Amino acid sequence: MPLDVPTPLFVGERLRDLILCYAGPWAFVPYLRNREDTELLWHARQGVILAFAECVGALALVIVGLFPIFGSVSWRVILPLWLLWCLGMSVTSILQATKGKRHRIPVIHQFVDYL
Repeated sequence: MPLDVPTPLFVGERLRDLILCYAGPWAFVPYLRNREDTELLWHARQGVILAFAECVGALALVIVGLFPIFGSVSWRVILPLWLLWCLGMSVTSILQATKGKRHRIPVIHQFVDYL
């Protein structure tokens, strides 16, 4: 069985926009600027939803961290794991996007069509 031929990475503005799609609040830049490019728009939408989910999840864990019983576990274990997962999803999505593929982030990709 032959191996897949690696696809070349994008260059220039397209590469910059694909990286910005998964760079937190910067995902709005390609979302607002490239309304005609459907592939880039899909990645921008997923990046916006990922940034929103990251903020909501972190805020919820910070609020839970204010309670005495759950505070230590929330601050020291769950919050770093959550942020590490979000970082991993961003990096994986950037790498897949630069190869021309769509990385569907679990649960989050279901909301891409609604944005």
